[in-house]
Amino acid sequence: MTKVKKIVTEQKTLVFLLLLVILMGIISPFFLTGDNIVNVLVQSSIYGIMACGMTFAIIGGDFDLSVGSTMALSGLVAILCEPYVGQVPAMLLALLTAAAVGLVNGFLVAKCRISSFIVTIGTSYIFKGIALKISNGDPIASSNPWFGRMGNDKILGIPYLVIIMVLLVLITHYVLTATRFGRNIYTIGGNMEVAHNSGIRTGFYKTSIFVLSAFTAGIAGILNASKLNTASAVQGDNAALSVITGVVIGGTSLIGGVGSIGKSMIGILIFSVITNALDLMGVFSYYQTGIRGLMLIVIIGMEAYARYRES
Repeated sequence: MTKVKKIVTEQKTLVFLLLLVILMGIISPFFLTGDNIVNVLVQSSIYGIMACGMTFAIIGGDFDLSVGSTMALSGLVAILCEPYVGQVPAMLLALLTAAAVGLVNGFLVAKCRISSFIVTIGTSYIFKGIALKISNGDPIASSNPWFGRMGNDKILGIPYLVIIMVLLVLITHYVLTATRFGRNIYTIGGNMEVAHNSGIRTGFYKTSIFVLSAFTAGIAGILNASKLNTASAVQGDNAALSVITGVVIGGTSLIGGVGSIGKSMIGILIFSVITNALDLMGVFSYYQTGIRGLMLIVIIGMEAYARYRES
């Protein structure tokens, strides 16, 4: 009994996910169908890819509110540049654009010592404005049939989006757990001063986590545009809130130094299952946005209370 209680305590988010799936299977006969499970995984994939970069940022003691704008801008660059340079070079340009966004964020946080909250909310508006300008505020459709296939095709019944997400999760897990880079991110997030005094180049690592966050947002932006075969400046409007909510639900602490990509993915899946459940129950989308915000407040409040109890 004690062993079971210990497992439940240590894996409470995974247990919650399993209970949520069972509950939804009872409530809705459509939830546990094969098509709906695949739909949940596809819904999770875009945010799951972004969560890989966001996990680095939050473990490192920061967070990136500009991922939604980066996502939208990258999708637009990939589609708008395609007629001039070809699809693959256009996608590479979109990823370079995303990396440049992360470099700007990282420089302002690491070198100029500005709060990541202020920096990323500011650059979010800037890059959203750029996205609106280059698209004239209109959705832009792709004329390349191959581009749309990338976000919608399957291999052995598994969508490409899910496969790419799993590969990025595995790479993120390896970097965080088996490399010096990953260990140093945990150290910086746990105690910045100790990390600096230990000889860790904190400026380099702070910049790197924002580049990684933006880069994964760029991948997500390209894939989302491919899935919809359309790019728009408004596609990533709720992405930052959704990704941060999922990562925090999974147990990655907002104070830094604690978390893993596995826990983040459990949180993203919980978030996606709840969203899917609300869709199946016919809850209007604007109510769903309010519920997401409430979830984030409750989770952060619970985390703060847990820290208070520990102290």
